[in-house]
Amino acid sequence: MTDKKAEMGMGTLIIFIAMILVAAVAASVLISTTGNLQNKALGTGRATTQEVGTSIKTVEAYAENGENQSVQYYFQTIKLNSGSDPLRIGDTLLSFSLSNQSYDYKYNSSVRCDNVSYYHNVSAAYNMTLLNQSNFGIKYQIAGTNNRSGYITKGDVVQICLKTPRDIFEGEKFRVTIVPMIGAPLLVEGNLPDLMVDSRIAIYP
Repeated sequence: MTDKKAEMGMGTLIIFIAMILVAAVAASVLISTTGNLQNKALGTGRATTQEVGTSIKTVEAYAENGENQSVQYYFQTIKLNSGSDPLRIGDTLLSFSLSNQSYDYKYNSSVRCDNVSYYHNVSAAYNMTLLNQSNFGIKYQIAGTNNRSGYITKGDVVQICLKTPRDIFEGEKFRVTIVPMIGAPLLVEGNLPDLMVDSRIAIYP
């Protein structure tokens, strides 16, 4: 009788230990899964915050060389909205659309944002390689306390410049879209004045 009780007790102990081991493994898997889900949730939350909270706004926009009733150079001054994260300009796409043409521009650090007289006096080689329908440049009009070259940070006021896809004439409609890698796109659209007699043509505001 005693031997049978010992055998039953040993079997119960083995089952009990097995249950503990199974519970420990299950708990380990549950903790690991919970940790992974938490990390993914935090990453998604950070990405969503950046996407929603990061944006840029236009301070002013104008075109130059309007004395000949058309413009060929576009300038737009932008800065970050409050609460925005820094933006790397190299990750920004700019699209310039006209009624019959649309071009995408990428940042080129070698492009200078100067007035029209500069572009008319530089060499043909410079114009062909840099100032064309695929590159835009920037100029820091105000550098914030956290300024970094190639970035737009809090306090920076940055001017974007480019050569338009073609001459834009009086009364023509245009649309400029700036699309950062993170954050909301910025759109500026309108019509050029019906009469242009000045070198600088105000577009916004």
